[in-house]
Amino acid sequence: MEGARSSEDFTAARNAEYPRTALLVGGAHGVGRATALRLAAKGTSTVLVYRRNRDGAAQTVAEIEALGGTTSSVQADLAMEAGAIVTAAMERMGRIDAIVCTATPIMSGRTLSVSRDDFLLAMDTQAWGLLDLVRAAADELTLRRGVVIGCSSLGANLYAKYYGALGPAKAALETLVKYLAAELGPRQIRVNAVSPCLINDPKHQTSEISAPHMEPARRRTPLRRLACPDDVAAVITALLGPEFAFVTGQVIAVDGGYSLQA
Repeated sequence: MEGARSSEDFTAARNAEYPRTALLVGGAHGVGRATALRLAAKGTSTVLVYRRNRDGAAQTVAEIEALGGTTSSVQADLAMEAGAIVTAAMERMGRIDAIVCTATPIMSGRTLSVSRDDFLLAMDTQAWGLLDLVRAAADELTLRRGVVIGCSSLGANLYAKYYGALGPAKAALETLVKYLAAELGPRQIRVNAVSPCLINDPKHQTSEISAPHMEPARRRTPLRRLACPDDVAAVITALLGPEFAFVTGQVIAVDGGYSLQA
């Protein structure tokens, strides 16, 4: 029957593996750290890219190595150094099978009060940085039939009063994911994103930006809790795996049902 999958297709799917290597931008803490640990358990070698959090990166590297995994860290600015990041990853791992980008600058402000510098930083990190990273690694990802995962948030589509720069930037990221998926699909590169709600991690618990919103968000969420970093990392890891080999151009909400509320 036309369109039916052959037994060879199913055999290939069963035998497919998680990526041998992954470049994680923003892997020093939070969702990036949780993803790195999950991938280490799958046998994936990683390079963790951080901009400022050297201690967090070192701690994550130590945890992965204690599990018997292979990893290293690189300090770089995604907004300015995408090419250098890819070069460093190739030098460390010899190949790039997957890219996961969870890097998000910490900033707040209403839309009309956002400074030009903050707006450009948000756009450079969320949209331009991801685009530049994928372009720099495109040939390698084509060779490996690679996977790219970005990290958006509900603020891309729902208004959050402290998200004046990041909300529009995350919306740009979601559109970019769709465009990249369409253009890179013929090269067998998959591109998706996750969209979490407010995440219950130490960074948010101590932040004057997000801390006041955590309890109201928890009450509004149908599952009556906020996401933890591992909730989001579990979905990222699944999207990298063989079970989702026919999924591309999608933004997956990881929000406990928060976005279902009017």
